[in-house]
Amino acid sequence: MSSVRERRKGLGWSRAELAGRAALDPRIIQLVELDQWSEDDALWRINEVLSRAEAGEPEVQLAPVVAPQG
Repeated sequence: MSSVRERRKGLGWSRAELAGRAALDPRIIQLVELDQWSEDDALWRINEVLSRAEAGEPEVQLAPVVAPQG
């Protein structure tokens, strides 16, 4: 399987662009690419955005995570 960095570059995206599309902080993208991040939700969001873009959805954009109130 290709790395996040290879997949991101294959789409011509910067870390900031992937982060924006996945509604994540760009530092998380960097840590994932350095294999220093393992939080499941962030990894799912990154993979979801990359997979959908690779499948031909050029404007893929996930909604930000909203913290529960209370």
